[in-house]
Amino acid sequence: MRVIDRIANLILEDPLITANRIARQLGYAEEKTVYYWLHKSHYTGLKSFKKAVLHGQFLPQSTEASEAGQLYGRLPITDEWTPEGQPVFQGDTMAVPSGAPAELIWRYSGPPLISILPQDLLVLTKVDPNVKSPWLVVRTADGVELRTMSVHAGNMVIIHPLTLERDTRSQPLYQILQLIRHY
Repeated sequence: MRVIDRIANLILEDPLITANRIARQLGYAEEKTVYYWLHKSHYTGLKSFKKAVLHGQFLPQSTEASEAGQLYGRLPITDEWTPEGQPVFQGDTMAVPSGAPAELIWRYSGPPLISILPQDLLVLTKVDPNVKSPWLVVRTADGVELRTMSVHAGNMVIIHPLTLERDTRSQPLYQILQLIRHY
C-alpha cells in the first residue's frame, strides 16, 4: 500500500491524530518523514491533507484501516430520533479517541445553547450523575432536546439551559461525554 494511503487511513481512524503519532505508527523515527510524503503528494501540510481526507477529496486506494486500541471503536452517528427517544441511524460512523465508554454520536441540529452549536457532534453515553459533564440528552413532549443537570442530596435535578427552570417532565436518555466541532 502507498504511504500516502496509509497516512489517509490513519486520519480516517483518528481525525485528531498528530504527525508524531502517524510517524510512530508507520515506523518512522521523525515526523518530518510524514511531511516529506505529504509534500511529495502536493499537500502543503498535515492540516490541508486532513481536510482533503475528511471531506472526501482524497480517497485512499486501499482501506486496510484498523481501529487503534485506545479508541471507542466506530460509533454510529444519528441525525434524528424516534418519538420514543430512540436514535435513528443512517449508517454513518466515526472513530473517536478517548477512554470513556461512549455509545453513539449525535449530530446536533437544534438551536444554539450556551456552548453547543448546530452541527456539533456530541459523543453520548449512559446517564451517570458521577460523570463531570452537566449536559443531558432528554426526551420531552416536543422531542429530543438538551438539558443540564445538577445533583443535590443525591438526587438529579434537570434544568432547562436557557430559562434555568427545573424540568420535571423530561426523561434522561444520554449524557454528553465530548463535543466535537468542525470549523
